[in-house]
Amino acid sequence: MSVVYVDSSALLKRVVVEAESTALRELLREAAGAGHLLTASSIAWLEVWRSLRRAAAADVAGLTEAAFSGVAEFPLTNDLVVRARRVGDDHLRSLDALHLASAIGVQADVMVTYDERLAAASRLVGMTVNSPT
Repeated sequence: MSVVYVDSSALLKRVVVEAESTALRELLREAAGAGHLLTASSIAWLEVWRSLRRAAAADVAGLTEAAFSGVAEFPLTNDLVVRARRVGDDHLRSLDALHLASAIGVQADVMVTYDERLAAASRLVGMTVNSPT
């Protein structure tokens, strides 16, 4: 079983139709069907919720629930925040550092993201990056 970390840029594509949405949904469906663990940090819940609110989505709660369907929540802890201070290079943004630290914390094999900085930082720590199109 692999651990597949899914960041908020990918999770939003599950409920907001974009060019990559179909490919992303298929990747996640296949991964779950193969018994892989899909996971995301608690910070992703916040990011998705706030993004949907900014977009004036009609049913923020329902869309957030759909975005995270089948995805295990990895909680933020003090240790995770400490790790996030030190991961990645100087160009990695704060929330992306939290995502990377979370992925490391769950021993993720794969990072699913559409964020180029997070993808590069994930590769540097040995994760496979997938951004299906």
